[in-house]
Amino acid sequence: MSARIYGVVTDSDGEPVPDAGVVVEFQGGVARKFELTTNDEGEFIQMGLARGPYSVSAGKEGVGALTGTVTLLAGQSFEMNMELLSPDEVVRESLSEEQLAELEAAEATTDAFNRGLAAARRGDLDEAVTLLNSAIETVPECAECRRNLGILYTQMEDYAQAETAFKAALALQPDNAASYEGLAEVYNAQRRFADAAEASAEAIRLSGAVAGGNSATAVFDQGLIFWNLGNLDDARQQFERTLALDPEHGEAHYWLGMANLNAGQVAEAAAEFTLYLDREPDGRFAEQAGSILAQIQP
Repeated sequence: MSARIYGVVTDSDGEPVPDAGVVVEFQGGVARKFELTTNDEGEFIQMGLARGPYSVSAGKEGVGALTGTVTLLAGQSFEMNMELLSPDEVVRESLSEEQLAELEAAEATTDAFNRGLAAARRGDLDEAVTLLNSAIETVPECAECRRNLGILYTQMEDYAQAETAFKAALALQPDNAASYEGLAEVYNAQRRFADAAEASAEAIRLSGAVAGGNSATAVFDQGLIFWNLGNLDDARQQFERTLALDPEHGEAHYWLGMANLNAGQVAEAAAEFTLYLDREPDGRFAEQAGSILAQIQP
């Protein structure tokens, strides 16, 4: 009169899962637990079970898991096929309604954030701003959303909005060097050189930089600060160091070209302007660089 339970364990695509662990555990107040492993066809069977309630759990690392319950009758042969839930689905099964709502909000934020970055990469800045603002509305504590929003506003030359976004990011992550780098760029563009110097120095401090820094962006910002203060030799050194750290940094070539031009090194200046245009043909200084090249090239 003993019962038995059998079935097939499959993954979310309906394919059999071999070597999955299956645990059949009696829930009637007496400790009885049976541990099985599926065969190559994902099949399992446990015989000799007393009547009563059982918990049946199946799972395999990297595939998923599933837990079900059944009450067996005396002499019953019960088929229990089990399609494993993916790890994410398993997590969802264990969440309360409030926790599930939080998870779904986080997923919506991640989706909007990723779509915003994709829009930015294809040059649709307005759409990118809309998507990042949507992500922020869902999860206001998304510092990365606010920092990228600051970058977008900087590219759009909306410096007031960019400053607000970077400061909001710093309110959430006060020790983030990238947000200070963003602020330094905004202040340089507004010719607020003292503020730019302060923000750039903080970016270098937070990034652990020493003797000029190891962040190409922070070093470049320092170069702009020196340039705007009239310290052209110091500016040149920073632009050269920027390119040593990041050879693909387009604007460093432009400003190094300007430094060479001011020093009377026309051939060197032409070479730098050409490199800038090669890297950023649609860059914000492309028109100026092209105009200068037309005048200084033979």
